[in-house]
Amino acid sequence: METNQLSLKIITPDRILLDKQVNYVVAQAIDGELCILPRHQPLLTALDIDVVRFATGKEEHTAAVMGGILEVSKNEVTILSDLAELDTEIDEAAAHQEKEKAQAAKIQKTDKLDLYLSEMSIARSVARIKATEISRRKRHHTEPPKPHNNN
Repeated sequence: METNQLSLKIITPDRILLDKQVNYVVAQAIDGELCILPRHQPLLTALDIDVVRFATGKEEHTAAVMGGILEVSKNEVTILSDLAELDTEIDEAAAHQEKEKAQAAKIQKTDKLDLYLSEMSIARSVARIKATEISRRKRHHTEPPKPHNNN
């Protein structure tokens, strides 16, 4: 392994989605965005439903991750999630349809649990759409991105 890279593994109950050497990983933890670079200190955090970005060479890739746990240890990032998809696996049109359907269903819900489940469905669709949109732009990076300032 090159010293300017780290190992990224994205694992779901069904499969190992990704196991590759990358330049950096950007993920949305439940308390904010974080960027993991080679030789990062050990870390364990809960992930939000969002996109994980990572670079191989000068090309950035994305995966939609539906929450989970991110661990950094010994120059390896491991993401455990119940559901995750690489940008290349996502049907963007289907994701838009799922989002519209979930938004329509949410309007009719009154029970707090049903509202929560509708909101989770919307968030999953938005993450899938976001992953495909980022992928479509195919931005090329030579350096890790700067974290977004949400202020």
